[in-house]
Amino acid sequence: MNKALRNPWTYAAFVVPTLLLYALFFVYPVIVSFIYGLYRWDGVSPKVFIGIDNFKRLLQDAVFLKALGNNLYFMAFSLIVNIPLVFLIAVAISKVRRMRGFYKSAVFIPVVISTATVAILFGVLYDYESGLINQALRLVGGDGWALEWLSKPNLAMLSILIANAWQNVGFFIVLCLAAILNIPREITDAAKIDGVNGWSETRLVTLPLIRPILFVILLLTVSGTLKVLDIVQIMTNGGPFQSTEVMSTYMLKVGFRSLELGYGSAIGVAMFVITMIMTGVLQRMSKSEEVQF
Repeated sequence: MNKALRNPWTYAAFVVPTLLLYALFFVYPVIVSFIYGLYRWDGVSPKVFIGIDNFKRLLQDAVFLKALGNNLYFMAFSLIVNIPLVFLIAVAISKVRRMRGFYKSAVFIPVVISTATVAILFGVLYDYESGLINQALRLVGGDGWALEWLSKPNLAMLSILIANAWQNVGFFIVLCLAAILNIPREITDAAKIDGVNGWSETRLVTLPLIRPILFVILLLTVSGTLKVLDIVQIMTNGGPFQSTEVMSTYMLKVGFRSLELGYGSAIGVAMFVITMIMTGVLQRMSKSEEVQF
């Protein structure tokens, strides 16, 4: 066994297939998308080379810029609301002594539900006539309290954000909770001896020690909100009046409905570049270091 592990071909047998799959399903599509972005093409007729005109068009496309703004709105909500909520719920569960496993399972259940199911479920809940939310509001304040959650431009995006948060925060809660429970008891006991209790313990001990995990959650949140697609596509399809249009839904409409595959590929490349820039900036800004106990 030791002789096999010293053989470099042993490592190549495991690494090379992974690299080939990575190149096939990630590197190759990115390169092909960039190449297609240099052409005007409907998928049937011969491609016409137009250089970087498709990429220039992005900067003048009001719909694309609005979609980008909606992605940034999605990101801001997730960073300002979801991540603090994840941390607080994880801390609360970590303080529970009884039925902790039940609470962990309860918050994680939405994660295993498909996004299509979540979108349909919340679509039913948001229904103006028969939705449970409006039925409850009518019981409190009458018909005047009922809202058109997915039909009003100022409410549609918020409605999607709530549904998306309900589905995804459970995964991050479990990550954060695992990091909290991994903190050695000696550290927390020493902090209590020094008079650090309650919220002070959370702020001075727990938060600094789980900072690397929080940064991972931050990166996953940023990349996820920049490529969000399915929940928006099913709940509103970018409407009403493009108030919930995001880059992914716009790319699909341009590429497969308008049959502008070249311009759709340019949008895909722009999404990739924006995501890489955002994650790169976060990594440069982050001063977190690996914590060793």
